[in-house]
Amino acid sequence: MPLLDPLTALSTALRKAGIVPDVLPESFTPTALLTVSLPGAGTVDLGAEVPLAQTVEQPQISFVAVPQEHEVSAEGLVKSESKYTLAMLDPDAPSAAQPTSRNFRHWVITGLVSSEDPSAPAIQTTPSANAYRPPGPPKGSGLHRYTFILFREPPNFTLPAGSSELDPSIEARRRWSAVEFAERNGLEIVGATYYLVRSEE
Repeated sequence: MPLLDPLTALSTALRKAGIVPDVLPESFTPTALLTVSLPGAGTVDLGAEVPLAQTVEQPQISFVAVPQEHEVSAEGLVKSESKYTLAMLDPDAPSAAQPTSRNFRHWVITGLVSSEDPSAPAIQTTPSANAYRPPGPPKGSGLHRYTFILFREPPNFTLPAGSSELDPSIEARRRWSAVEFAERNGLEIVGATYYLVRSEE
């Protein structure tokens, strides 16, 4: 499979950076490659440090996922009807030394569909569950690993009324769990990436 090597490299990088186990479980095995592009800066490499000023505007997301067995025809053609949810969070809130608000939830989008062109932005079929909240690491808190998690949705998925993900308040965003979110909603964690932002001194 052509995605095997990049996915293995991704898995290794996420463990080296501590995203596994700080955000994702030890059992996590990626089956999708996720790309984040920042307005004015372009595609961000996995684990790259980006200036805080470049993260103010909502990023673009693209991804390519290994097809599920039922999505591959006998002729080898792939027809994917899967939709995905994306979450952005900060496992180093308010600082990596004292992450008492791990994992601070910055953004949730549901109903994403991968574009036919893997380098093109994913298509958003439903409104964002909550508005994008750009990184804002407290002064003097050092580096933060802003992490993006991709989930495969079950058929006809919508966030239930009353979900904490629909609450934009600061308190509802603190100590969010990607694993609990997946378990609660029948989602499968399939991909992840991250970039670094350094706080102002």
